[in-house]
Amino acid sequence: MTLEEYEKAASGSYDRFIQKHIPPSDRPVYTGDLAKDPMSFEHPVLNWDDYAYHKGCQTQAVDWDENINYERMRNYRVERTREQLKEFKCGAILSLNEWNTRYMTGTWTPHWTTPSSGLRYSLLAANAKAPIVYENAEIGYHVRQMCPWLDKVKVAITGTGWSSIIIGRNAQLAQRDKFVKQIVDDLKSYGMDKEPLAMDFSDPGIIEGFEKAGITVSLAGQELMFHARKIKNRDEVECLRIAAAIGDAQFQAFKENLKPGVRENELVGTMHKVAYDLGAEVYSGIFCTSGEFSWPNSRETCANRIIRPGDIVFADVYNTSYNGYKTCYYRTFCCGKATQQMKDDYQRSLDWLYASIEVIKPGITTREVAEKWPASEDVWKDILIKHEDQTAGSNWMHGIGLTLYELPMAWRAASLENPLPLEKGMTFATETQLGRIGLGASRIEEMIHITDTGVEILTKWPIGQITEVPL
Repeated sequence: MTLEEYEKAASGSYDRFIQKHIPPSDRPVYTGDLAKDPMSFEHPVLNWDDYAYHKGCQTQAVDWDENINYERMRNYRVERTREQLKEFKCGAILSLNEWNTRYMTGTWTPHWTTPSSGLRYSLLAANAKAPIVYENAEIGYHVRQMCPWLDKVKVAITGTGWSSIIIGRNAQLAQRDKFVKQIVDDLKSYGMDKEPLAMDFSDPGIIEGFEKAGITVSLAGQELMFHARKIKNRDEVECLRIAAAIGDAQFQAFKENLKPGVRENELVGTMHKVAYDLGAEVYSGIFCTSGEFSWPNSRETCANRIIRPGDIVFADVYNTSYNGYKTCYYRTFCCGKATQQMKDDYQRSLDWLYASIEVIKPGITTREVAEKWPASEDVWKDILIKHEDQTAGSNWMHGIGLTLYELPMAWRAASLENPLPLEKGMTFATETQLGRIGLGASRIEEMIHITDTGVEILTKWPIGQITEVPL
């Protein structure tokens, strides 16, 4: 397909999507003669995807609304992990990855124990009623009281991950042997010491230790966990809705503070404050760039660049996290009036975005999504793009959940030849961009949830045009 043919096919895709999805959908109609038999009437239980109220994004639990059922979410995540243990033919998974540990155990302790430090870890045997958390030092005192759903809370043997390197070689070997014995003893208690042990990290010393103890190690643990995490239940989706709603508020504060003389780092600071005010966390995230520095996209968090009248500015509230569930959500602004060239580039980027969203539904593959984006060498010659491998992070769709990037991903370099299936319950962030050297760029993104018939768009900040902020 030529660029001209592509643009003709994509033109107006955003408008078509709005016409299709914004009008109220057909709601179930419940018939019956209430006048004759009012006392026997019962409200039916709706399909959760058809129920509108649950999308209210409540951030605090109350006794009169289930909202997020954390017990159901924890149980669902453990059962998803069990299913994948069976699929991968493993008896247990040992996790040093903080996000996998949170998924399996529902625990979250200090940021300095992440990522993969070895200061805490977890084990889930396929036949265990619940996981074990091996907690860092005295933190386990609190974890045991706060997390009654865990099978056991034990002390982590510090000496795996990067912490094994900084304690020195002799200490590393001594700690390694204690760590291996601890895990082997627990595997034996579940009768799983003869089955392969999945690990989501690769440590030659640890693998050697397990092999000496007669344990077969599978390094498919990270893949196993990505497959477990790819389908979200209703509570996980609600966490993402709330994270997106906090992102909406971050962009409102961004707009209110965008003016000549403000600096990019001040805008990023404002968005951080909104996140914490609304009960979110920011895990190494939030991004802002402006003016000519925005093309090509440097992906620096921010600079102390002063915004000037007429500057195009885009921001991403990525890695804003609610109960661990992350946002990835760009919007584009202009400090004052946008030029016609800015508007034209924005419209092309918007059409690419919604042309891809419009085709998403259960049963298609990532190929159909990636085909809706133009060949990068056709549209990004000004930044010397000659092949798709130069475009990682640009015009793509990535799974999103407890981490910023999850399975599956749609990207022309990978998906045209090796597509992956899309399923109900997957959640994504999909993003496109276009700019011009010396002028700057537009970058936009939506977070989406695949339903029975299409998608629910979780992000609500207006996207139909550049947000112009009057001077």
